[in-house]
Amino acid sequence: MTDSTSSGHPGPLAGLRVLDLTSYTAQHCARALGDMGADVIKVEAPDGDPARMLPPFAGNIEHPERSLRFIHANRSKRGVTLDINDESDRESIAKLAARADILVEDFKPGYMASVRLGYEDLKAANPNLVYVSITPFGQTGPHATFEGGDLIAQASAGMMFANGDDTRPPVMAPFEMVTQLACIHAAYGAVLAIRARRVIGHGQHVDVSQQEASLWAQHSYISRYSYINQITRREGHHSAFGAVNTFRTRDDGYVNLSIYMRHHFGRMATELMGNHPVLSDEMWWEREVRQENREVIDQFVQEYMETVDRDDVAKRGQAIGMPIVPVLTPGEFADSAHAREREFFIEMEHPVIGPYKTAGPPLKFSKTPWQPSRTAPLLGEHTDEVLAELEREPVPAGAASNGVVASGSVKPLDGIRVVDFTRAFAGPLATMFLGFFGAEVIKIESEDLDDNRAPGQTTFQDLNRAKISATIDMRTPEGQQLIRELAAKSDAVIENFRPTVMDRQNVGYQELIKVKPDIIMLAMPGMGNSGPLSTYFCYGQQIMGVSGITNLWGHPDAPMDTRIKMPFPDYIAGIFGALSVAAALEYRDRTGEGQYIELAQVEGGGHLLTVAYMDYMINGHNPPPAGNRSEFYGPHDVYPCIGFDEWCAIEVHTEEQWQALVEAMGSPGWANDARFATMQARIANKEELDTNISEWTKQYTPRVVMRILQQAGVPATYVANGETLYVDPHLRSRPAAIVPAIHADAGLMEHQGIDVNLPDTPGNAGQPCPTKGQQNDYVFNEVLALSAERRAELEESGVLR
Repeated sequence: MTDSTSSGHPGPLAGLRVLDLTSYTAQHCARALGDMGADVIKVEAPDGDPARMLPPFAGNIEHPERSLRFIHANRSKRGVTLDINDESDRESIAKLAARADILVEDFKPGYMASVRLGYEDLKAANPNLVYVSITPFGQTGPHATFEGGDLIAQASAGMMFANGDDTRPPVMAPFEMVTQLACIHAAYGAVLAIRARRVIGHGQHVDVSQQEASLWAQHSYISRYSYINQITRREGHHSAFGAVNTFRTRDDGYVNLSIYMRHHFGRMATELMGNHPVLSDEMWWEREVRQENREVIDQFVQEYMETVDRDDVAKRGQAIGMPIVPVLTPGEFADSAHAREREFFIEMEHPVIGPYKTAGPPLKFSKTPWQPSRTAPLLGEHTDEVLAELEREPVPAGAASNGVVASGSVKPLDGIRVVDFTRAFAGPLATMFLGFFGAEVIKIESEDLDDNRAPGQTTFQDLNRAKISATIDMRTPEGQQLIRELAAKSDAVIENFRPTVMDRQNVGYQELIKVKPDIIMLAMPGMGNSGPLSTYFCYGQQIMGVSGITNLWGHPDAPMDTRIKMPFPDYIAGIFGALSVAAALEYRDRTGEGQYIELAQVEGGGHLLTVAYMDYMINGHNPPPAGNRSEFYGPHDVYPCIGFDEWCAIEVHTEEQWQALVEAMGSPGWANDARFATMQARIANKEELDTNISEWTKQYTPRVVMRILQQAGVPATYVANGETLYVDPHLRSRPAAIVPAIHADAGLMEHQGIDVNLPDTPGNAGQPCPTKGQQNDYVFNEVLALSAERRAELEESGVLR
């Protein structure tokens, strides 16, 4: 443990030391821990981390100290240069590990052990050590040694197949958002392991697969295949419902509209569209009608939108309670009054590029800020300082434990109780992630409120496992009193209502701390508690529209109404929410203080687009959609294979991999063309390159391409869908990647499982989803200890329903 002030600010993880041996996108795990107060030491080779040469560059000047990707991914870190291939430097790395709480690495499985820096090597000197490995496919299984990358993670996890233009190849999320998301899952695993070591008496090896973490960025594809034999495909111009789409307006702008609820559709047809001659008929408002007639409805809505301007119709729609927002570019969001008023963008100072603006935190702790403690280090900037500390600091003497408990018999969050008021996607995901690892999550429901339970559907079960359910109507004074009594016996309360809802029900944070001073409360409002957009009605599509995700995620020439429609920001907010509660619990255990956490989902999503915003704010460049094109790798795309809508993904990082690809293709003559002689040449001639590669891939199935190329050392995979994920032999071989659950209302269903594998304190994703009020007896009789008379009165008055 380090001194609590060494991190530069009192974040919730102050006092922890992290040794970061990662590169490229895996660097975001340690960066997140550093932003929350940990003292992070980044180790890179004497000639520098290759990520220092990734564009964009500040001022468009290519230089190892000017890469915006590197500067963002390595803030809140000190930097040292050590050569892992040098015996003396390896000894220094081992000494640093002996004084660390957490080590994060991303080497191919087996490599660290081969240089005597594996977990088994280092835990002898430091049994406290939490050793986090972030790799493309995890530490075990038939694909464990496969090469990977951001494209490979997205393709192998199924999200590309099911989103985008159905007339075009599958398209990836921009700016490495998905592998960044895997890093946040890894940070969650690290914090859980820190908590667990106080109980089991030692650290453990946390195994994070980017493929499995990316399964938590896709929309129930495994459970849909498992339960209703459905393969979710790209929706193209439409979505599952009419009036849930991106529409072009008169001024050549676009709006994201999400009409899921009957009353929202009625308001749109009657108030916004001025009693539309067709859609005002209440027949069209019904769910089944909106599903069956989505193309017709979208045509009517599009005709109307062509008569109005973007910003005006969004404001008028929101004024009558409709989920609609303008679709902004990254630059428009960076310049927006909302981002400015919420101070989302912060100013920092770098010794080479000077003062610059970057995105701030994805969430706000009331007592322990998530904020960068320093800008990214210059090459070797802190080498002397850090190595000198080795001479002064003693090696920790064993694990600090509150009592050793046998590994495997506990979960990190055992004994933690969470009151869950969340609905839809983001909030239920956050509470479920906590439930997987031992928290008792009590989901508060009411018979009078709609939920997402629907016969033949899997979403509700997919998002609400590992919880119990109790029915309390908190709109009544008696219900509010019960909520306060329940909070008094709990550790955390989580809600994702619009701002002020909890306060109006007299169960806001200020009320709850009266009965439980150390309560942790997480609020997850879409646009935040303040700012011009704070009162906006929104779903994931609105978050994507405002933050710039909709604008960026797609092929450059694909129509806007074919862009991403699944609620991707909910999956971002879900893991940020779980991580923030786990970190706040660490702070509470250390100080006895709870706190309030505000997670504006637009800022959680925007946090993963930081480099896009930096490029605009520093270079004046508003990034356009890039499809599957990479600025620094070529080839880098998906390619057609034998079969209907069958694709493989290939990304080449080095010249060695390029030569291996050429040889695997049989050394075709076109590969000797000067247009393909270097990485930059291949990027510049992408269209011709992709055409040539496609002629080769068309001869094979996607799995055969993957096998041929991975055997040659080239990053490649099949583009997965719900069926191929369900039967994937690698996922089936992993500890808990796909798990069965027997739900009381739906029976057997299989789901994506645990993506953060803690072998000594494993999570359990196979716990079923409750039916509404299923655990009323337990909550009312045992937790709240209601007398029979009081419970009967509350039931009679309708409070407990």
